[in-house]
Amino acid sequence: MQSFRVTLLVLSIWMAGCTGSRKATYFNDIAATTGTDAVGQYPQLKIQPGDVLQITVSAPDKEVTQLFNPNVTTPSGSSGTGIDQGYLVDSAGYISLPVAGKLYVKDKTTATINEEVITELSKTLKNVYVSTRMVNFKVSVLGDVAHPGIFRIGAERASILDALSMAGDLNTTAVRNDVMVIREVDGVKHYTTLNLNSSKTLSSPYYYLANNDVVYVKPGPGKQFPTSRLVQLLPAILSVISLATTIVLLSR
Repeated sequence: MQSFRVTLLVLSIWMAGCTGSRKATYFNDIAATTGTDAVGQYPQLKIQPGDVLQITVSAPDKEVTQLFNPNVTTPSGSSGTGIDQGYLVDSAGYISLPVAGKLYVKDKTTATINEEVITELSKTLKNVYVSTRMVNFKVSVLGDVAHPGIFRIGAERASILDALSMAGDLNTTAVRNDVMVIREVDGVKHYTTLNLNSSKTLSSPYYYLANNDVVYVKPGPGKQFPTSRLVQLLPAILSVISLATTIVLLSR
């Protein structure tokens, strides 16, 4: 009988540990450790007013190349003053390029912009190569994460998991089933919440982030009010005392 009680105690402790582990992991509804999940083509980055584009033009004529690329940017895509170097998309969705003039780029991908710039420049220049990238793509991560802040994105795609990784991941006290994403589209702010415990988040239109998105992670109950170190450790201390008492009673 005593052996049965000890076994039951160990099993209860193990089950409690498993429960806590599930609360601290992502996508708990994915049972298999390996496998595949069909996902649609990820949304391509669409240029919006306020974006800054770095458009690099290459041609056999070095003078032409210098005309289009007068500034050398830092590796981060911004100048030493913190101002992004490139072509600012104005409020109407236009940029102004030498020779090509004004181009409407709102809601267009960088690949489409490349084609249109080449078409315009080919009217007067030969053998032109164009490469376009956004240099001010950034997201903000706030709330119950290890390192909240504003993070620059070097690629054209970043998921909410990428952003949380850059922020040092969620704290163990964070609310994982109610992570808010704030996105501005045409001057209107849109809000949604993502459940990081559910694999359905992987197919959400907000799984991949857009420029200037804000990710807010709500703190759990333990983070609502500042407490002393003793108060924070009190649950753990009580658990140890309770466990020790149970072991003593079972050993009699």
